[in-house]
Amino acid sequence: MAITCNLCFYDRNADKNQFCEVCGSEMRPEISLFEAQEIKQQIKIKNPEIKTLLQTDPEPVSFNQTSNQIIAPESTNIPTSPPPTLEPAQTANISPKNPTNPTLITNNIVKLIPKQVGAPVPEFIIDSNNVIIGKFDPNIGPVEIDLDGFYGDETVSSTHAEIAFENHQWQIKDIGSANGIYIKPTGQNRFGYRINKPEILNSGDEIAIGKIRLLFLIT
Repeated sequence: MAITCNLCFYDRNADKNQFCEVCGSEMRPEISLFEAQEIKQQIKIKNPEIKTLLQTDPEPVSFNQTSNQIIAPESTNIPTSPPPTLEPAQTANISPKNPTNPTLITNNIVKLIPKQVGAPVPEFIIDSNNVIIGKFDPNIGPVEIDLDGFYGDETVSSTHAEIAFENHQWQIKDIGSANGIYIKPTGQNRFGYRINKPEILNSGDEIAIGKIRLLFLIT
């Protein structure tokens, strides 16, 4: 038959034991609160490393007046896990693929498509931030978009217009042409007045360089 210790409540002491196998206190059938505190204090002084099943919390030991037994408080220690480790924020790469040509960021293709039938060039690809529209002149040299050979090219100046990508938008301006530049915005039925300052271009706008009409398209 096993005997329960009245001090630490170890319940597997052999019935022939005179002292508790855990705390070493004398096995007594009954024990007062004062005696329990005295015995526990003596045990801590003799062996301070004994902690198993002994009251170590600051809470006082409660005493059952009816049964004259010491009631140990319930353990309230709740295991906790270490705080989660947050991964460092990843910095998004928002640099242009080609810093010298911001139009390539979205891989858009910008074109000028002649509107006249039988044009010597079916389309012009704008592959830089700015291009000059005009005709070849031996004294000036070639231009990026050469309209020589188109019907109505006699109305085109050597350096007629410039299309440039500025402030995240395409613009066109007259650079001293003789016959001017006209724009028919997308969705409109007629051209506006001759431009006298840089104008914004949107995909689908139609441009008249002299008498030659070109469709500005972003795909």
